[in-house]
Amino acid sequence: MRQWEIWKFPYPSADRPHWFVIISQTAWCENANNPVVNGLLCTTLRPPARGLKSHEVFLDPADGMDWDTVVKCSHVHELPKTRAAELRGPVTAVRQREIARTLRSCLGLG
Repeated sequence: MRQWEIWKFPYPSADRPHWFVIISQTAWCENANNPVVNGLLCTTLRPPARGLKSHEVFLDPADGMDWDTVVKCSHVHELPKTRAAELRGPVTAVRQREIARTLRSCLGLG
């Protein structure tokens, strides 16, 4: 597991898993002594024509998604690494910068 990868976790429940963008540093993710990582929830963009909210960043097939998806940057989730179910792939560099900028704005980090 590495920073900026998209992984599936059983959230909110095992029968309704969602994708998450991992934002913990790769060194943290790879350290076996750290049982959790931080991630941002991804959800399908519905309806597809609606605009993005100020706390969302758009992902698409370039980022490994099969459908229009948004990353919700308003809340950081703590996720147990042992519950990671499936790797989707990495977020593109352009979207990484957008997510980082949006996350800073949402959390008031300057």
